[in-house]
Amino acid sequence: MGVAGEVQYQPYPGPQDQVQVQQVIVTGPAPRTNVILSWISCICCFPIGLVAVVKAHDADRRLMYRGDLDGARRSAEVAKYFAIAALVVAGIIILGGTGFLIFLFGFLLPSIDPS
Repeated sequence: MGVAGEVQYQPYPGPQDQVQVQQVIVTGPAPRTNVILSWISCICCFPIGLVAVVKAHDADRRLMYRGDLDGARRSAEVAKYFAIAALVVAGIIILGGTGFLIFLFGFLLPSIDPS
């Protein structure tokens, strides 16, 4: 403590020392991130399904950590489109393979003479 009449100054934080806190208010229901659909599509058709998984987790990250509802909604929509595309491609491959096997064993192999 100083002498009577002496003023002591407390250091005041300057602009570089101030911390700004942003509060994110989420309004409305959280968008569906389509994580489960993406993983199922990744199992069915890996290359396209992998893109769906990455976008679904990006939507989840945007929603949980950043509070970015619009970005999460956009990423979830992209994930859903890629997941559906992967399931359609897997269905075409399965149907095409089944049709080929039916053609092979039903028409080609019986017409070959074993002798």
